[in-house]
Amino acid sequence: MQNNTYTLAVLGAGNIGSTVIDRLLNLDSALLDIELKKVLVADTEKVRNFDGALATDNFEEILNDDSIQLVIEVLGGLNPGKEYIRSLLENGKSVITANKDIIADCGEELITIAQKNNVCLYFEAAVAAGIPVLKPLIESLRGEELTRVAGIINGTSNYILTSMEEGSTYEDALENAKALGYAEPDPTNDVEGIDAKYKAMILSLLCFGVSPKPDEVYTEGIAKITKEDFDWAKRLSKTIKLVAQLDNGTNGFNSRVYPVLVDAKHPLASIRGALNAVLIEGKNINQLVFSGPGAGPAPTASAIIGDVLSACHQLESNRTNWYPLRSFEQGSKSIESVESSWFIRLSVKDEPGVLASIAGLFGEQNVSIESVIQEGRGDNAELVLVTHEAKEENLTTAIENIANLDAVSSVTSTIRVYL
Repeated sequence: MQNNTYTLAVLGAGNIGSTVIDRLLNLDSALLDIELKKVLVADTEKVRNFDGALATDNFEEILNDDSIQLVIEVLGGLNPGKEYIRSLLENGKSVITANKDIIADCGEELITIAQKNNVCLYFEAAVAAGIPVLKPLIESLRGEELTRVAGIINGTSNYILTSMEEGSTYEDALENAKALGYAEPDPTNDVEGIDAKYKAMILSLLCFGVSPKPDEVYTEGIAKITKEDFDWAKRLSKTIKLVAQLDNGTNGFNSRVYPVLVDAKHPLASIRGALNAVLIEGKNINQLVFSGPGAGPAPTASAIIGDVLSACHQLESNRTNWYPLRSFEQGSKSIESVESSWFIRLSVKDEPGVLASIAGLFGEQNVSIESVIQEGRGDNAELVLVTHEAKEENLTTAIENIANLDAVSSVTSTIRVYL
């Protein structure tokens, strides 16, 4: 490899783009000899961390330059990056991107274009930034029959939940996340699970050959989680995490994102702060866990540089980096038919027969109760239940009926239990 010089361009020079450019310009030539030829920017007059002669605001200069072999896209957002990547692949250029929005939206289409044009498409940084999880899925585990993938794949929400476990309120934890740069001024995508949903869509494609639409991935965020939920989780030897979960069993495939109670001894329970983790289960591998920094310019740039090395090596063979995607043979199941265990907190009147009425309504929906704890007396007693596994639609109906009982003041909290 060191005998060849590879010519690159970068689309975007924001926080991540400038970090990538700095890494490229300081890359050990003994490892890889590269020439950075162009950088697409909005303002060519702005002073940056690279030679201003490299800057261009004309994408066509990069697209039509036959000497450019590899393009790194770090613009962010869906457009115009999606059309840029499509055009580059169709024009015979390999592409590296960290853009989860684009891969979630049309990853299968772009992979097909890359295969057709015999070029590479890498996006390691799109799911877990510095954690090398996609390449093992694409290559090392391609022959494995996977059964489940579960992940903490949003650092902002994990930081907030960790802070709440340590005693902060949701509001204070969110403000601290903003101050530290973990959360955007508008944190909706992070705290409502949308960011994790896009990443789950990418994992669905690579792990199971499924390309779900956004509305097919059931999603809940963390805004409803309270300090009291964490107090109860601790009493039950559990913690609370926002988990993306993909299951492919005998009854079909389902992907979902929501907060769950995780046993304190489970590997996902130890992932704290802004760290991420992806857990992969298969018939022959049992369980693998990949963990580390899942966001930020430096970890993202590290994954991109790794993709650069892989792509340049692949250019030597004049082949695409893609094996055929997994074929999906089973049907998908809706969230209503997924079997879950729920943790439920109720505010009730401490009257004779209340627990029997609640148990009866659960029984009508074929939901059995694993444990019950009551605290307090009078009109403000608290009832805490954990159910056995049951279909989501049955659990939902039971809770709706229970909420209508005169003796039930409110359904304070419902959180699924990770199984």
